Order: sequence, then structure tokens, then C-alpha cells
Amino acid sequence: MDHPPGGNQRHRIERELANVLAEMPLMQYPDRRQQMVRRLRKELRRNDIIPDMSTPLGQSQEIAADCLDLPDGMAALIAVVRLYDEAAPELPTLRRLRYESEVLAVLPEDDWGTLREALTAVRSVPLTRLVQEASGHREDALPTWCANAWDALVHLAGLNAGTDLPPTIRFLTLLEPEVDDVTADLIRRRNRREARQFELTDELDRQRVAVRAGPERTQRYAYLVIQIERDLEPGSTSYTVSHYRQWHGDGRWHSRLRGRAAGVARDELEPAVEQIVQLMEIEWADRPAEVAIELVLETHLLNEDFPWWRKEAAGEDGEHKVLAMDYTIVVRSLQRLRRPAWRRMWRLRWEKLQASPRDTRLYRSQPDGPEYPTRLEALLSDEQNCAAILLSEPPSSDPDARPTELLTALRAGLPVVLWHRLAPSDGDLYEHVSTLTAHGLADLPALVRRTRLAALRSPQAEQDQHHGRHLVVLWDDPERRPETDSRGSPEVIA
Repeated sequence: MDHPPGGNQRHRIERELANVLAEMPLMQYPDRRQQMVRRLRKELRRNDIIPDMSTPLGQSQEIAADCLDLPDGMAALIAVVRLYDEAAPELPTLRRLRYESEVLAVLPEDDWGTLREALTAVRSVPLTRLVQEASGHREDALPTWCANAWDALVHLAGLNAGTDLPPTIRFLTLLEPEVDDVTADLIRRRNRREARQFELTDELDRQRVAVRAGPERTQRYAYLVIQIERDLEPGSTSYTVSHYRQWHGDGRWHSRLRGRAAGVARDELEPAVEQIVQLMEIEWADRPAEVAIELVLETHLLNEDFPWWRKEAAGEDGEHKVLAMDYTIVVRSLQRLRRPAWRRMWRLRWEKLQASPRDTRLYRSQPDGPEYPTRLEALLSDEQNCAAILLSEPPSSDPDARPTELLTALRAGLPVVLWHRLAPSDGDLYEHVSTLTAHGLADLPALVRRTRLAALRSPQAEQDQHHGRHLVVLWDDPERRPETDSRGSPEVIA
């Protein structure tokens, strides 16, 4: 959907870009200015551009003009600025101007006037949710440079239409009920013009009816899924940490790989998880759903004390804060995720748990000899309503050990496994877990979170004796497998 490019907006972007550059500390020193210009020429493989100028503003005007004229000019400029200052405060503005320049021919000329002014003032609406829905859930978060509804519109204008209506029209239709009457009228008239021009009036009417009917029923949780596994390099003792976002929309689950880092040492795992959680909180700041954290782990890591890992270090903002304070946290088995032959039994038990959570039951494992694993698996095979098991002891943290009790439960398809992290499971723990599951298993993760909060409310000297302090829950949903996103292939976002 193309429109003639607006000359006035091109000049406005060039002026704003030059002014932003001229104020940067980098531009105030002639030597550093010249060094930056040389670097830009090298990045663009052009020595005949960006003449040297004697003032910050004059130099900035030349940089702005040439970088906007060249196909990769703005990308090269941002890369060079980042090279000098990774956290330069001007970077979000530079990114916005880059994307505005790239969609000049996409957005109609009328959008850049009154509508732009009105949308720039719209900030306190759930932009992330609206962008997800407008993009057909191809986008899970706004780029960090998006600060308002106009920025979101510019971002969506750069996407190909994956639905009947372009993402920009869908976004504005969804935004209409969230804004004041004057802005809503601007949106209606704008969308009607676009729909008539491109013969999309019927599609627009259907979209507006759907929006008036109200948003679709959302799931209670969106998920941050963090996968930790040993590096494949022979002899390596480091780990690869991947993280995914999963949310429900358009009647199905969506999964996106958001990042992956290899070579993470064991003692660096906690800071890596802390950083991933902080990024999620920034990018999902306006999501209405609660966020649950799932850790997909190799067997020897399942017993790590993840709920008590750091969310925020002690500092001027307050005391040390652990993940259990803010999130429902469960672990998942990477071994089972990668065993397709185990999936059918796993899915059958999960479906029973979802269909009749009150009819599924908990089994207490009590080993009694070397043949116990065979007897346990036979018993579980006969008890198809059994969806959860309390292990007699925690799984070993030795990578070479074979946690027979746990593997028997996973192979039999049980989606829920519990254990005490530090000690054998005694009658007192079994009674506590039985109380948590007395009305079914559906709310178990949330109930375990409440027991962890109760432990945090206890005096420090008593926390270790509280059931909530060391109770681990493996909660495995076979329908939400992180390694393949909802379109069938991983998407890595830097």
C-alpha cells in the first residue's frame, strides 16, 4: 500500500536529525567529529560524501542529508553512534527518525499532520497488546524506541500485511476506543479514506464490529520461558541460555525466541536470568496478563534454587528482591521436550488434567527395592487419572546420575512432578501437598507461589523450615513447546 512520499516531512526529518546530532557530546570536538565522519564513510564504502564542516550544526546537516539519501545511511549512522556510546540517549530518537524516513512512501500524507500530532500524545494505552493483535501476533513487543501510538503506527507501517487489513488500519481501529473523541474521529475518517481507496471497506466494517464486541478472552498468564542447557562444545562446562515469550491470542498460543547466549558459566546463570527478566518487564510493561516464569532445564539443573534467584539487587530502590516475590515459577524437563516418543502419553494425561482437574490425582512415591521403578511405571500406566507425583527425594545434581524415579514419571507422561529441594519427602510434606491439590491440580502453580510468599513473610530464621521455601514444581504443558514458535521456525530477535 504505497503513497507518494511527502517532501515536507522529508525536510522535517532531516532538520530534526541534524539538530539531534548537533547536540551530541561527540560532535562538540573537531577531532572526534572528523573521526566519526571518516568512520561513516568507511561504513558506507563512500569517500565522496559528507564533506568536513567547521561547526557541529554544519557537520550534522551534512551527515543528515547524506545518510537520509543513501539506502543504508541511517542504519550506518546508528551503528557508528553506538560504536562511540552504546547507551547514547539520542539512540531512540535516531531509530524513530530512521523508521519514519523509511515509511514516508507507505503512510499517506495526511497522517503526518494532525493525526501524527494527536497520536504522539497517546501514551497511556496498552500499546503492546494492540500491536500484537494488529500484527496478527507476529510481533510480541514494541521496539524500545516506540514511546507512543505514533511510533507504534510507524513501526507497523514497515510490516507486510499478514491479514485482510494492513496492520496500520487494524492498529488504529483497535486504538479508537482507547482515545479521546477528537482523536477517535480523526482515526475513523482516516481509516475510512484508506479503506475506500484500496477497496477494503467491508473488511474495515468487520474489524470495527469485532472491536466493539470487546477483546477476546485472554489466558491468565503470559509466559517467559528460559531454557538452559550445556554447550555442545566437547569438554565445555558452560551453558547456552535461550529465552522465549509465549502468549495467547486469536485462539492459539504464540511463541517467540527472543535471544540466545552461549558460553555462560555456571556462576553467571543467575545474572543472565536477572537480565532476561528485566528486559521482559520493560518490553511487556503494559501487558494486562500476569507473567509466569518457566525454566526448561536439563535434569541435573532441575533442583537449582531458581525461585530464590535475584530479580533486583539491594540498592537505593530497596532491599534484595527474589523472583518468587513477583512470579509464579515452575521448572520443565528439557529431556522430555526432546523425546517425541514420550509425547503421546504426556499429552493424554495433560488433556485429562485440563478437562477434569478435580478428577486427576496425586501419587506419593515410596521406593521399596531395586525393582521399584518397574512397579511404579506399571502402577502409573494403570492409573490414567494420575497426573502428579510427589518424589521421595530430590533429583541428583550430578550430570552423570540417572534419576530413575523422576525419569519413570516423565516417561509415563505425568505432567506434574513435585519434590523437596533439600530433603526426602516426609509425611508432613505429603500432607501439605495433598492440601494444595485437594480441589484439583489446575491452580497448583499459583498455590505454590502463595506458599513461597508465606515463606518470605516468615522470620528469616524460620524460612528454611517453611514448606514454601524448598518445594519444587515441575509443570509441563505439551502444547507450549518453546523450541518451535507458532509459525514452525525459531525467530531470533537481537
